[in-house]
Amino acid sequence: MGTQVRAVPWVRQLVIDTGRAARRRHAIHGLFEADVTSARSALRRDDATRLFTAFVIHCVAAAVAAEPGVQAYRDLHGREIVFDQVDIGVPIEVDVDGKPFAFTHVLRDASRRTVRELNDEIHAVKSDPHLSPSVRKEPWVHAYLLLPGFARVALLGALHRLPRRQQSLAGTVGVTAVGMFGAGAGWGIGFQLHTLSVVVGGIARRPIFFQGVLVEREFLQLTVSVDHDIVDGAPAARFVRRLRELLLAGDGLHESSTAKEQV
Repeated sequence: MGTQVRAVPWVRQLVIDTGRAARRRHAIHGLFEADVTSARSALRRDDATRLFTAFVIHCVAAAVAAEPGVQAYRDLHGREIVFDQVDIGVPIEVDVDGKPFAFTHVLRDASRRTVRELNDEIHAVKSDPHLSPSVRKEPWVHAYLLLPGFARVALLGALHRLPRRQQSLAGTVGVTAVGMFGAGAGWGIGFQLHTLSVVVGGIARRPIFFQGVLVEREFLQLTVSVDHDIVDGAPAARFVRRLRELLLAGDGLHESSTAKEQV
């Protein structure tokens, strides 16, 4: 096959604009691992490994609910708005003009929902993207793309200073599963679109001493990014500590198993 000349899909411009706007954030990134051996084992017993992404989202939401300051936003008057509801923005891949594209769907009030409820919504939107309000805003996206580049980037850059609009369009927290590592290990760092963003990387298997015995355990590799203009190290560390605890404990999986037995 020779050299090809192709038109750039219109949705790609959204990615370019987002990257430019994200450069204005003063982000700090932390790369860490969490033991998910027990959680993965429980999911295999339930024959529902596809629940894993929803399980991680559930744990992120619960950890944010315990430390809500990590999803604060500063408005145009310089006031900090701390939401009491955790709305998780997740990328869901759809077909746009014959090509795959990941748009942001918002899982509302995620900390008060079960793993299975989150999973069911994700898969429902994958099956029918028009169930998501984000997809139904496509005409507005086309109108937005008619603006000059500097105006588009300025609007995206100002979104986090409009907390209610941020919550409506993109959620209060971002969670991305990069999926580029296949079955291997690895971390990823994404655009900083939210005060708190979590990138779910690969899973590493390694031998460790666990309860006095040398065993092989599975570790999920995560990148936590925070806007340092709003979040200091102490609350970020408390969030990470709580997230680790929830992932290790398999938080929310018991409820999912109970719901499955009742169906």
